[in-house]
Amino acid sequence: MVTIRDIAKRAGVSVSTASRALNDHPKISMKTRKKIKQLADEMGYLPNYNAKTLTNGVSNAVSVVFPPGEMSTSANPFYVDLLMGINQQLRARNGVLSVAIATTSDELVQNVASLISQGLIRYFILLYSKRDDPVIALLKQQDVRYVLVGDPNEDGEAYVNNDNHLAGERVGDYLIDKFDVHRTLFVESEPELGFERKRRLGFQASMKRAGVDAEVLKLPKQSQQHLDQAVAQFLRTRQTLDGIVTTDDLLGLMIYQLMWQLGHTVPLISFNRNKTGMLMGDQVRFVELYPQQMGEAAVRVLFNESRQSEVIPFTIER
Repeated sequence: MVTIRDIAKRAGVSVSTASRALNDHPKISMKTRKKIKQLADEMGYLPNYNAKTLTNGVSNAVSVVFPPGEMSTSANPFYVDLLMGINQQLRARNGVLSVAIATTSDELVQNVASLISQGLIRYFILLYSKRDDPVIALLKQQDVRYVLVGDPNEDGEAYVNNDNHLAGERVGDYLIDKFDVHRTLFVESEPELGFERKRRLGFQASMKRAGVDAEVLKLPKQSQQHLDQAVAQFLRTRQTLDGIVTTDDLLGLMIYQLMWQLGHTVPLISFNRNKTGMLMGDQVRFVELYPQQMGEAAVRVLFNESRQSEVIPFTIER
């Protein structure tokens, strides 16, 4: 059986260089990578993907980093679909998926640092984008590759995302055209996240153009029971609402159920399609963001030498 050592000897390079070249390490020139790969093909080399942690500290593993916060975040259908897309692309590349998740930023930094030093992982997909993020600072310091699922924080940063500002505008235009709304509400849970802010700004721009009154409800972080009570009380004082937009499907389901309990159903548009089937009706619409396609694109961008970012289109559906 042909080994890495055989290839390195034939190519006149070290075992470490041969290993890096076969794994597209960015510090190995493209010319050398092509030469080593061609030799590997000619010699019939078959890599062992189950034991591919190499002496140069590079493995075929990709770590997916969740935003710091409650562990229940990982159960959000949007993240589940993202992971499905990522895993599908990795299987095609004989890759391995690992996960970094923590309740605080400090814990997350420690988790990622351990993956780099002990797991020898050099490829990361962040399922969020935040300015002055200590995780990104660590990844830059360690000179590893990463891709954001979200908007870039600086020029040249690789990312995958939807056009969230445009999506917010289109949602506003849709409400006006299809339901002739006059007083609307935009509901968001974490305004510090860039994608929520852009959806809200796009929606507000649409409402402003049409001269429609638009209110914003920013939900505080508290227990679900207290949150339901607070939102229900808020909605009782907004009986003239005739259109609601929520920044994700979980919020949409909560608002829809509370409105139903109050006997006041209105047109509602939720970002991301709810897979439970519990959020449905003649007045319900979804902004389909195609998270599985976003996950697939994130892997493509991660391993593409051009590091060309991708913007995934969206649609508004029933």
